[in-house]
Amino acid sequence: MIHTETARFYENKKSFYTGALGAIRKKINVISNIRLAIAVIFLIVFYLGFSTHSLFYLLPFVLFVFALFVRKHSALFKEKIHIENLLQIQKDELLSLAGDFSHNSSGSEFIDVHHPYSHDLDIFGESSLYQYLNRSNTRSGKKMMADRLSTKPGFVSEVELRQHAARELASKPDFCQEVQALSLRIEEGTNDRSQLEHWLLQPSFIYGRGIYKLALNILPVLTVGIVCAAFFIDGLTAYAVLSAGLQWVFLGFHLRKVNLFHEYISGKKNTLGKYGDILFYIRQENFSSELMQKLGARAEEGDEKMKQLSSLMRSFDARLNIMTNLFINSLLLYDLQCVYRLEKWKAENAKHLLRWIDTVHETEVLCSFGTFAFNHPMFVFPRVNTDQKLSVSGLGHPLLDEKDRVLNDTYLDPDRSIMIITGANMAGKSTFLRSLGVNIVLALAGAPACARDFDCPLIEIRSGMRTADSLRENQSYFFAELDRLKSIMDELRRGTPLLVLLDEILKGTNSTDKQAGSVALVKQLAGHPCLVVIATHDLALGDLEHLYPGRILNYSFEANIENDQLSFDYKLKRGIAQKMNATFLMRKMGIIPG
Repeated sequence: MIHTETARFYENKKSFYTGALGAIRKKINVISNIRLAIAVIFLIVFYLGFSTHSLFYLLPFVLFVFALFVRKHSALFKEKIHIENLLQIQKDELLSLAGDFSHNSSGSEFIDVHHPYSHDLDIFGESSLYQYLNRSNTRSGKKMMADRLSTKPGFVSEVELRQHAARELASKPDFCQEVQALSLRIEEGTNDRSQLEHWLLQPSFIYGRGIYKLALNILPVLTVGIVCAAFFIDGLTAYAVLSAGLQWVFLGFHLRKVNLFHEYISGKKNTLGKYGDILFYIRQENFSSELMQKLGARAEEGDEKMKQLSSLMRSFDARLNIMTNLFINSLLLYDLQCVYRLEKWKAENAKHLLRWIDTVHETEVLCSFGTFAFNHPMFVFPRVNTDQKLSVSGLGHPLLDEKDRVLNDTYLDPDRSIMIITGANMAGKSTFLRSLGVNIVLALAGAPACARDFDCPLIEIRSGMRTADSLRENQSYFFAELDRLKSIMDELRRGTPLLVLLDEILKGTNSTDKQAGSVALVKQLAGHPCLVVIATHDLALGDLEHLYPGRILNYSFEANIENDQLSFDYKLKRGIAQKMNATFLMRKMGIIPG
């Protein structure tokens, strides 16, 4: 699975970031020591100031210098975390190239045993396609990736736009890694997005009402003026207290709404600020593909606005400090000022905010495809057609190690539409079905496929390979399979073109009934607009080729038994399988007498 040049790229980057990490740690230690020294100097100057009062004038300068070094330390620490993330990415990619991708998110939360194909094809879960492919770190980015792998796009042009973007990003591995490293810094709560969406839908209760704008401009000016005047004019203290009290009364009428408003957006400032960082990075890159140019334009539009929103939220959080809250609300109606500015921002930008956020998620997904293409330069970007034609050469399963991957060719079209594959146990039938299905999922998502050449239709995939029973729904395995087959036939009768992948039809009944039912099902499939691949041990299904010449074709995976040894070449061959191995294996293992 390792491509030498790709592995060398990650090894070089790993060495570079290891050195960079060591250098920045040294800088942080130096800055920390300087901060400590400045703190000691401050204490010494403060102590000596009691005997030499002029030294007190140095204290503001010392505090200013200390604040500068605190800020520098914070910036360096942020950079250190970013470098650590980039270093970890190199290590993870090297492991993935070696076939170990267990460190990636498995996507197990997206497993749906009733999905038309994702459960059968191992799209989600441990050792799944999702775990191998995904490089998204945000919650919605992961969800978008899951949607791409489980939903057919509407148009061929949609697939082509994604392919062009992924192909371009494959040539920009540094950009992909920077986006991934920046997204690793985002810590989202489970309900962050839903709360943000709810806040966007809430009507304004301050902004847009003229009386409030007037009050927020006049009352603080009057209060601050009276308070300042009270220091110089006797008798105004009571009026200053009264003015501040009136502001609290005014605020009190809205305090419940203000608290609710703050609850919805509290804690979002850091997350939105980090989204803003990614948008800023995206907008700086030059792109040639249409989709990435579009995302770059959105990023440029949203970068400053997102940071502005984050800054407004950060300012609003000042109310969490009790003393600050008491002082600034008494003088400035601070809570209502913040609500006004946030509602003003919302009125101007609400319809764009989620689109800006989704720009980051879309970029994450496309960077995942770009990284996948970069890691597998021998994979191809498929051609997608509307002619219901499937033509593949050199097909393999992308998760298998390259040295163990056996490649096969296949062809289906509306006239030559049903392939029946017979063969022994472990000969490769199920792997071939999954290889075909997984690569079509990749193709329609916009990613490269594990093949030398790949031309596939824009088509819905339906499978019956690992049908699950359900105790909760009081549904047996056999009935679950029938239910899956019924849903497939219902769609075909409605005229929906399908790619149907079936592995050993009607496993839950006796052999005679299974054979009769399987033959009847294949005859039904032959009359509808579908491409079908069926893997079976039932050699009787091979007779259907004579009933539907040219439409139904027999293929097989053979087992080889020589010198009392069993072996497989995993090559797809024309015709019906001639050798089976169940009895041989039972004798070999001592289950039955030899």
